[in-house]
Amino acid sequence: MKIGRKVADFGNSFNNFMVDGYYIELATNVVKISKKKAEDLLVDRISRPEDLLDKLLISTEIEGEESYYLVGKLAEDNQLANSHVNKMHDKINSPIPYISFLGAIAYYHALNADKDDNEVEIENMNMMLPIWLLKREEKFSIAHKKMEQRFIGEHKVKVLTPGMERDLTITVTTAKCRNESEVARHSLKYKMVLKDKNSNVISIEKRYESEKFDDYEVVLTDIGGGSTDAVQLGKGLTTPKHRDSFQVIDIEPFLGYLERFRKEKLIQYFKDLRTLEKFIVNNYKNQEYVLSNENTGEEYDFTTEIVGALQEYATILVAKVLDVFIPSSTNTVLKFIYIGGEAPVLEPYIRLALLDHMSETAAKNNHFFLNDIIQSNEKEVFAPTSRTINLAALELKAIDEMKGQLA
Repeated sequence: MKIGRKVADFGNSFNNFMVDGYYIELATNVVKISKKKAEDLLVDRISRPEDLLDKLLISTEIEGEESYYLVGKLAEDNQLANSHVNKMHDKINSPIPYISFLGAIAYYHALNADKDDNEVEIENMNMMLPIWLLKREEKFSIAHKKMEQRFIGEHKVKVLTPGMERDLTITVTTAKCRNESEVARHSLKYKMVLKDKNSNVISIEKRYESEKFDDYEVVLTDIGGGSTDAVQLGKGLTTPKHRDSFQVIDIEPFLGYLERFRKEKLIQYFKDLRTLEKFIVNNYKNQEYVLSNENTGEEYDFTTEIVGALQEYATILVAKVLDVFIPSSTNTVLKFIYIGGEAPVLEPYIRLALLDHMSETAAKNNHFFLNDIIQSNEKEVFAPTSRTINLAALELKAIDEMKGQLA
């Protein structure tokens, strides 16, 4: 089986992949178990490849020893599954990105290849690292190379899920690691468009709505669950000028803050961080947080508590971001764009917090979220959202660099 391109966004809550244009989302739950536990595990036999994503039980050799893993949804109830979620997660050394990569390819293989075809060749793989991990090294290229070397070469994985058993050899020919947050500028400047309905050929076209930034330097603030990173771009969303253009915002990780809030205020209602996170994601658009107990019919209104917590976090975040980037000279105007998985949840509270520092006109003219910029187009392929903009940019770059590659 041949794969032209694979792009990966290794997040704190979810790992998102595009494999030759096919989108895969996998929770970052990865739990190592013993061989005996793997053999004794009661996993339902499945016959449909589509069901494998929720039942991933795999093994691979790590440092000369066969190691067994529950991956994604199958691991979510394990007490160790979420220990990394609320922390600044070291993706260079953590096993989670690597095991998730194996799981995603195993799933894609089950969907698209003959079971007897146990060789997978990936021509080009793209990934990225957050700014805080890049700045830890003397040069960004050192971190890039460490991440690339994890994936270049041959990998072996066994799928142990009953009904989907297979032994795969995966070979990655080339790998490229980029700067998370900064790479998103490509999705702001360009879009992927299907040339016509009868063809799978994708063209890269200019996104004209971004021309409003042609005369301004722009700060991309990437609000993730594990860290908030920001990068100051050149005028017209061009390359940052120097290393100091990349900044780690010194604030408690959002999911760490949420976990502390859960333990202090809501521990009897939400069993773990992921449960609370999912509840907020499902309700943030209306800003009403009412929990229903379907067993008793009781309802618990946590709107005041949760809105208060989100506003508190946004207030701290805005103050920290402005402190780092707002220039002392009033002659320089910066534009700010807020992206990242947590940006939509925090959007109304960030907009309100900005008014503590500036007029409503200044906030409206200089501070933007993705829905203020991106115009919907039915011909656009994989239009970016706040959560997927980095992944979409990786896909765009991969297509651009592999001229003529079909989606």
